Amino acid sequence: MPNETKGKVSLTIRSRRNNKSKNASSNDASKLKELNQAFEAPKNKKTAKKEKKEKKPRKLNAYMVFAIEVRESVKKNHPTASIIEIAKKIGEKWRAMSDAEKAKYKK
Repeated sequence: MPNETKGKVSLTIRSRRNNKSKNASSNDASKLKELNQAFEAPKNKKTAKKEKKEKKPRKLNAYMVFAIEVRESVKKNHPTASIIEIAKKIGEKWRAMSDAEKAKYKK
């Protein structure tokens, strides 16, 4: 096809009752149906997403390993603290640690 177009292609076949298109046949109708199906979006979005490449879970960085390990002790020491305050305290502990202490959390 020398004149290819990008995007959705729509073809119509005029009925024989109008006598505007005398060469329309069932073969043309099946071709039209095939073309329309080729350009339609998938009907079930969930199955279309499943066909995509599944993501691999990322490794946790050293800070996250530390935070998971320390979170329970921080909660016990500060029982009325909010989630944000607990996160801030964990961050303060992380910043106070030396590089040698942080190295044991790197895997």
